[in-house]
Amino acid sequence: MRLTTLILLYGIVALLPLAALSQNNGAVQCPVVKIEAKRLPDMNIPRIGHTVLCLNGEPTVIGGHTTNFVPTPTLEYYKDGAWHLVDMAFAHDNGCAVELSTGKVLIFGGHEKNLGIGQTFEAEFYDPKTRECEGFASTDTKRALASVMAMDDGRAVIAGNWYHKDDIEMYDGKLGFKHVKGVSIGRYSPYILRIAKDDAIIFGGGDTIGQQITLPVVDRLRGEPCHVPLLETWRMLTGFRPYPSSCFFIGDEAKGDYSYLIPVKNDEGQMAIARVTNGEFSLLQTDVPIPKTSQWDEINYFLYLLVDRKCQRAYLLGMDARATAVLNGKARIYVIAIDYATAPAHLTLCYTDVLSDATNCNPPLLTPDGDIMLMGGAPEGTYFKPTAATWLLHVSPYGHKASAGWPLWAWLLVALTIAALTAGLMSLYRHRKRSQVEETPQSVTLEEPVAALDMPEQETNEAPDDAIDSAELMQRLVQLMQEQRLFLKPDLKVTDIASTLGTSRTVLSNAIKTHHNCTFPQFVNNYRIAYAQELMRHQPNLKMTEVYMASGFSSEASFYRIFKTITGFTPNEWKSNTDLAN
Repeated sequence: MRLTTLILLYGIVALLPLAALSQNNGAVQCPVVKIEAKRLPDMNIPRIGHTVLCLNGEPTVIGGHTTNFVPTPTLEYYKDGAWHLVDMAFAHDNGCAVELSTGKVLIFGGHEKNLGIGQTFEAEFYDPKTRECEGFASTDTKRALASVMAMDDGRAVIAGNWYHKDDIEMYDGKLGFKHVKGVSIGRYSPYILRIAKDDAIIFGGGDTIGQQITLPVVDRLRGEPCHVPLLETWRMLTGFRPYPSSCFFIGDEAKGDYSYLIPVKNDEGQMAIARVTNGEFSLLQTDVPIPKTSQWDEINYFLYLLVDRKCQRAYLLGMDARATAVLNGKARIYVIAIDYATAPAHLTLCYTDVLSDATNCNPPLLTPDGDIMLMGGAPEGTYFKPTAATWLLHVSPYGHKASAGWPLWAWLLVALTIAALTAGLMSLYRHRKRSQVEETPQSVTLEEPVAALDMPEQETNEAPDDAIDSAELMQRLVQLMQEQRLFLKPDLKVTDIASTLGTSRTVLSNAIKTHHNCTFPQFVNNYRIAYAQELMRHQPNLKMTEVYMASGFSSEASFYRIFKTITGFTPNEWKSNTDLAN
């Protein structure tokens, strides 16, 4: 018995290091996986403020500035394991580029002088087939840190500026640019997302002088600016990296589905993913919150995420916040893998070893193989000393194996602990068995167990569907809702309730229709709205995001729509009227 106790004590003590390790990962709350980072050949020119595109399957960096904050009139493409340099017609430091439906690349804008000063009108084409650049026109508005979205007909929508007026203009698909309309608020590096074949919305995190935008308004290419309730609480990140909307597109244009994933952040510093579908904003439900920290450091997230539509996975990048503050150019890179097709979306935190020349100023690019490339940036925290470093992060699920987040010693300790606990429990079982045999008098004959066939059939409380009284069923349903508040579960289904009440979904739905003249979702939403009203009445300082999530709604858009349908008011209008009445 003493030996058994010692074995069990060993197993418990052996688990303590694992408990500490798990506590370190407690802030993460999602699976942790180590990924491989491979250093590729450096670019020919150190650069930052460049644009990245994948053209004909070749990663391509365009423009930016190099050492001493001097714009470089060059681009480079990666092929056959090396970077190849191409001269451009103009320099485009913090300029903009997009691949058109013609196959050519439209490049325009950027700073007029060294040190990131001014804006330019200059525009040119790059032909990936001939590897040649050609200047052809000037934009209607001189711009730096603008964004562009290509249309199907060869045209392109342009918006955004830095320390200069902002508006919306259109590249005509030939050789000209034309002013379209003004904007409600000037932005730099805004999102431009298509919401219909010939319409788009424009919004962003920072204004033209770099201040955080708090006005929850988006502009439209066709139509008036519109208010977005989600942006009252969740705001866009700010940063100097204009990206084509195709990088975060998850929809299907052929089916009229224009859906995108956008990283957002609230005032408490919590990251989340907004889903924008045909202009409607909602939060993507995830199985765990996006981690703010790793087991080593806080995570400083990059501006944009990348979408791999082939495997229906999105990637949000970040790096050690401490390394960003110290500016030593050495840090881990983190990748949040978001399997957005699952409900809720499954998150995995991937991390690398500590890398040299690591920076969140280098724009990431998804390669044709499903991996991520990082090119250039300012690892020392100064725009005067960019790097030419290129890293490849193996995140693709198509063939690269990732090692588990726990170190090898942890897994060995798990195996030893399981073996010790198993041995201890088996020894304890044998000891008790021997004790029972010794305590049984030899003259007593143990009876054989009764055969299962001789047992009476188990009674059930579940009545047939046709025997259930609908009024009694509704009374039990209401009691269940009021006592257990099942309506607060966002994924509540009629089959769940029917099973609890011992009936079928058809009988339950018919009972709700008979006594309340509504469907099951409408019945549940009435409880949710009533609960939301109580929250707003008794806790007026709660934000609307907190209200809708606490009331069982899966998205803010559905909360606002259902609230207006049931009460005739928006949540804010109802709350204002309640405040006035009190």
